[in-house]
Amino acid sequence: MEEELRIEEPAVERAPRSVGFLISQLGFFSSRRFTEALEPLGIGPRDFLLMRFVDASDGQSQHALAERLGIPPSRMVALVDRLEEMGLVERRADPEDRRVRGLFLTRRGRTVLEKAGKIAIDYETQLCAGINREEREQLIDLLQRLQVTQTDLRGVHPGMGE
Repeated sequence: MEEELRIEEPAVERAPRSVGFLISQLGFFSSRRFTEALEPLGIGPRDFLLMRFVDASDGQSQHALAERLGIPPSRMVALVDRLEEMGLVERRADPEDRRVRGLFLTRRGRTVLEKAGKIAIDYETQLCAGINREEREQLIDLLQRLQVTQTDLRGVHPGMGE
């Protein structure tokens, strides 16, 4: 008699042993909670990421930054417009080529970025509360090995350009 193949009933109380599911589930909740943590500053994760890149490359053109981040130019314009309206980023004409506008954080932008950085560190601490420092480093190493096979955008979230 042939043995019947069965699909195990899902159990709400335990997660399936699936890397894809667990990464997706944790990513969803992590993204939501980090967004909520940044809300008091009036920015979201995209704003935070863009501000970090502007800070790291003061004066880089909007176009060059969009290419570096893999963001369509039209989306980049909207993201920078929003940060500029909030007084966090400013566009300045390049003294050598007046057609090019470099991006700079404003004083207020630097203050918000500093506060957001502290929130990010606190959030990371909370997220990893269930594992020790060595396990955290091991997890990062393993995830980075998986990342290499999935994307060329190492420091940029894929939702950035949406």
